[in-house]
Amino acid sequence: MKSKITHCFLIAILTVGAAEAQRLELVTRYSLPDGAFGITVENNLAYIANDLEGIEIIDISDPYGPFTVGSLDTPGFARSIAVRGGYAFIADGDSGLAIADVSVPSSPSLIGRYDNSGTALTVVAAESEYVYIANGYSGMLVVDVSDPSNPSLQGAYPSSAYLMGLEVIGNYALVTANFVEPDFGELQIIDVSDPSNPSFLTSLYIPGGAYGIHVAGGYAYVCAFDYGLRIFDVSYPPEPSNAGYFNTRGSARHTFVDSNYAFVADGTSGVSAVDVTDPFVPAFADSIDTRGIASDIYAAADFIYVADDFSLTILHFSRTACNYAAGDINGNGFANGIDVTYGVSYFKGGEPPPTVCIDCPDSGRSLYGAGDVNGGCAFNGIDITYFIAYLKGSAPELLFCPNCPP
Repeated sequence: MKSKITHCFLIAILTVGAAEAQRLELVTRYSLPDGAFGITVENNLAYIANDLEGIEIIDISDPYGPFTVGSLDTPGFARSIAVRGGYAFIADGDSGLAIADVSVPSSPSLIGRYDNSGTALTVVAAESEYVYIANGYSGMLVVDVSDPSNPSLQGAYPSSAYLMGLEVIGNYALVTANFVEPDFGELQIIDVSDPSNPSFLTSLYIPGGAYGIHVAGGYAYVCAFDYGLRIFDVSYPPEPSNAGYFNTRGSARHTFVDSNYAFVADGTSGVSAVDVTDPFVPAFADSIDTRGIASDIYAAADFIYVADDFSLTILHFSRTACNYAAGDINGNGFANGIDVTYGVSYFKGGEPPPTVCIDCPDSGRSLYGAGDVNGGCAFNGIDITYFIAYLKGSAPELLFCPNCPP
């Protein structure tokens, strides 16, 4: 019988010196019963591909207090998961494709399987009746799931390489291919306009091999293990070209691009945030050690969700240097007595921290700007006393740190 592990979460606040303004902060580390390899997010639910334990469905509507909604064991070892139309499609390792009905997240059920001779590592559910699978040495599979309880092979793309990562854009599949001898990889472009006959178009060299891929804004962002993040212009997929690259601190596994930032699951080095405003000249934004092995990642709004070994790790990312209103400690858009109550509860450990201002060069650390109401460039009990005085009319106004104005 598989053992049960009690779920718990930890809230921690990190501080950094002014020379390295902090943008990534740990919010929650939520324990999982096995190694987390894949993640996707839909409708405030995080779906985790959880190795030998199958899948885990976690409610993240409150990022500071996630909790498990449902779970489902699968026949193999879950590596990747995609959700579409009430169904979860799971790349289940040596057991191929597993399909689960997740229309009721608290009661997921296994309803279909497509077994194969390869190793299903990544699954993509495109907007059609098909799903696509990067299947190791067995190439790429196109599986018809119009009847989820009875999936069938539609087409296959054979390859001498080991296929690991996959994205589908329109009539093209982009796969990451790995060659052991010599040690290198490729971004391969496959024509899937005829799903029954996928055909090779072209490829680009990637040093050291590659795994995860995410396409955004006409660019493909590829994780190349020890060679970091490689970026390719795929605005016209049949003629891809090199753009920029960024060497992350660890071994890049997967990436998710949101707005002007690429968030990289960087193995034992945690998570790296890369500014890709100019994809030809990517720049370091921040990094954080997540303590586990960051394998996959998803970004939504200002929160980053990481499949991090035996946990779902949730991070907060500050996209702007200073974005707050002095006194609005609870972040509801107003500064009033409720914020005093919130501030007192925060200091007692009962509430999440207020908005962070990350670029305060003279404050010596990250500043909870909304809580600093006396202009002292810190947030502490003195601010609560000042706030009460302001509400009583004995302090003229709420002040902000002059080094970090809102």
